Amino acid sequence: MKKRFEWALQHEDIDWNQVVFTDESSFHMKEVIRRVWVKRGEKYYVSTVKHPVKIHVWGCFSKYGFGKLILFKQTLNSEFMCKIYKNGLLPSVNKWFGNNSYDWKLLEDNDPKHTSKFSKRFKINNSIESLPWPSQSPDCNPIENVWSLMKLKINNRPLTSVNNFCRRIKKEWKNLSTEFAEKLVLSMENRITLLIQREGDYINY
Repeated sequence: MKKRFEWALQHEDIDWNQVVFTDESSFHMKEVIRRVWVKRGEKYYVSTVKHPVKIHVWGCFSKYGFGKLILFKQTLNSEFMCKIYKNGLLPSVNKWFGNNSYDWKLLEDNDPKHTSKFSKRFKINNSIESLPWPSQSPDCNPIENVWSLMKLKINNRPLTSVNNFCRRIKKEWKNLSTEFAEKLVLSMENRITLLIQREGDYINY
């Protein structure tokens, strides 16, 4: 709480319009509900999947809209993280701020994949400046609101195949508006204010 409070005080006057918000999340494909009529005494066997399909995603957004969405199934390590920076983050940033622009900052959590020597070297070589971020603070990152909204919409209609599941994730991301991104960025001022008022305690936003 103390570190979160100190972080909020240090970032009261930051220009969030120049920040690129990023995060990873996982989407679980829900099993389709089936109803079957059987005669009394008749046995019916249903095969079930012990481990449901899980798709990992990485996404980013700024005041100017939502950037590239990367879907993947493998375990995320530092090497693959840098591929995401190269193929997802940098093209999005170039679109928003222009090629060779250094007038922006990266916001991501303190996951070891982001803070490893391998990832740090890539960011230094590509002039990517990361914002300091307090530990255990998903409530401060508005991209968490994006994941929650997408999962709510996707889970409303169970899907029957992995391909359809992936297409639905991409579709919901594509449907996110620039106006929504602007509102999320504007919310950072209120998040910081609440965090200071609560002296670093959890904020419900």
